[in-house]
Amino acid sequence: MDKLAIEFEEELRSKMIEAKKTCGYNPTRFNQMLARYGGVETARRLIANAQKRGNPAEGLSTLWANRRLDLSMEASVCNPKYAPLFSEAEIRYCREILEKMNQ
Repeated sequence: MDKLAIEFEEELRSKMIEAKKTCGYNPTRFNQMLARYGGVETARRLIANAQKRGNPAEGLSTLWANRRLDLSMEASVCNPKYAPLFSEAEIRYCREILEKMNQ
């Protein structure tokens, strides 16, 4: 795994800890996926699944309800620092869903 992918996964893990502290949200399935697939592949799978279903993951709704979309995986995907890890379509989806939820 390259350095940027490791940083991305570390950011996701840090956000999970913060979400548990500030929102009382413990994303068990997300944590299991991180352990199994790593951060980048987990993000790709969740994005693809959300696109297929036509709605965001349950965890994103929970973070939205707590006004903490900044702790979402989608927010991390939109960080320009991590752009090399994702396709333009994946980044665009995350940006659009966050914008929609912030309206």
